[in-house]
Amino acid sequence: MKQVAITFDDGPWADTTPIVLKTLQKYNVPATFMIWGEHALRNPELLEKEAQNPLFCFGNHTLHHVHLPELTAAEANKEITENDHVIENIIGRKPEYIRPPYGEFTPGQIDDERPFIVWTLDTKSWDHHSTEKVLENIEKAKDGDIILMHDFQPADANALDDAIQILFRNGFKIVSIADLVGKDQIKNAKVIYGRDHITYDN
Repeated sequence: MKQVAITFDDGPWADTTPIVLKTLQKYNVPATFMIWGEHALRNPELLEKEAQNPLFCFGNHTLHHVHLPELTAAEANKEITENDHVIENIIGRKPEYIRPPYGEFTPGQIDDERPFIVWTLDTKSWDHHSTEKVLENIEKAKDGDIILMHDFQPADANALDDAIQILFRNGFKIVSIADLVGKDQIKNAKVIYGRDHITYDN
């Protein structure tokens, strides 16, 4: 069966994350939440709720949603470390992954063993703010895709139910990143775009 993994950036956000959580739980599908630290500090109870679901994993999306290539190595590492502390203080553990904002980073900039998770399919809700266009992009999903959505964006939150139905109708199983990539491969991966696009040296 074809497989995809769904990821959500920029949460948790009070207006939209509860919609996403309710929909994911309705279909009992896994997801990875890439946590913006400032938003976690504003909405710790939502992050706690996410952490209670064993199907959900987490990524570090920096404390201030910064563009990493514009920072020095020290500044970039501070963004990751401080956000780790925020997340760990709320849910008791560090996130499994790192997602650089905008999918951009300088190779070798971050001193961390965790893999960077990017994506191969973007719903682009941040650009068009349209549930219809979100679904049009979901229709383009291919086997092995890591899908970028935003639980901060109403278009993604409101389209998610239909998006999951489209994926199911098109023969996809929604899995975790680890299950998509393979637990052996993920141990040594540095940058993961999708199942078939992995680098082992960032």
